[in-house]
Amino acid sequence: METKDKIRFWKEEAKETLSIAQDLYHLKHYVQALFFGHLAIEKLLKAKILEITKKEPLYSHDLVVLAGHAKIRLSAQDLDFLTKVNVYNIRARYEDYKKSLYKQADKKFTRAELMGIKIFFRRIK
Repeated sequence: METKDKIRFWKEEAKETLSIAQDLYHLKHYVQALFFGHLAIEKLLKAKILEITKKEPLYSHDLVVLAGHAKIRLSAQDLDFLTKVNVYNIRARYEDYKKSLYKQADKKFTRAELMGIKIFFRRIK
């Protein structure tokens, strides 16, 4: 697969994953929606890394690290936001973390977090 095809693949995957996050939210699967929100940004950052470096993206789930490799300028607020979203990747995978996140991730919280994810997504798209 050529680099441009890989970039297109990652971008399409990112867009679809963001849509799945929204679907999960509507189904009231809030923790899973947050996990997919993280995954959508991760995939888009990997597309950006390919665009910039023409090399395969890192095997990492850390959004701050990926944004750095994608050469995206991040404000202090962006760094705080991505650090918070990173938690949704880890917590959604492990039962003990998942339980604590279930307590926090109600409809209102998840809606606000997904809105932030969508805004960031659109900005770096």
